[in-house]
Amino acid sequence: MGTPLVILGSGTHGIDILDCLLELNRHSHDYQPLGFLDDRPVQPSVHGFPVLGGLAEVGRFESEVQFVTAIGSVASYRSKPALLEGLGLPRERFATVIHPSASVSQWAEVGRGCVVLQQCTLSAGCRLHDQVVLLPGCRVSHDTVIEDYNTLATGVILSGYVQVERNCYLGAGSLVRERLRLGEGCLVGMGSVVIGSLQPGSRVAGNPARPLK
Repeated sequence: MGTPLVILGSGTHGIDILDCLLELNRHSHDYQPLGFLDDRPVQPSVHGFPVLGGLAEVGRFESEVQFVTAIGSVASYRSKPALLEGLGLPRERFATVIHPSASVSQWAEVGRGCVVLQQCTLSAGCRLHDQVVLLPGCRVSHDTVIEDYNTLATGVILSGYVQVERNCYLGAGSLVRERLRLGEGCLVGMGSVVIGSLQPGSRVAGNPARPLK
């Protein structure tokens, strides 16, 4: 029997994570996906795996069951820290999932509860704190730090020595110049080119990125 694991959220991110787990199982890992927990009204199963109840059901699982988070869309990322912290799960109950096609330097650090999907690259000196999600094709250059609860959508590129403070959402295909700091809670629109540091709570889009009205 493999490591039993429950996915928090059954939307598109949850399906991506399920696909990643099954792919890992084909490369000598041994996960046992039990299903999903989701507060939204959903179908009783997703791709043959059951929706087991709402998020509050985490407490009914034995201590050996781990969890992985599929919460963090552009619509929900701001509530992600409070939602996960409200579950009362210790840090050690969250699994870190890295797709076998991802390239992670031996000198990079990846925290608990992180998800790194297909074709992502983490260069030497990168640090991902806890609960960071990298959707397919992200490129994180050397010595960049991504703090807790951040979500990088498909194809985000961060240059070297970037600091992304907690709970930001970087839209698909966005680019961030080297040595910049993105303050806590920033939203970067898809396809944006960020050439200056951002204050906490900034919402920007465009090339170059400018504040959204």
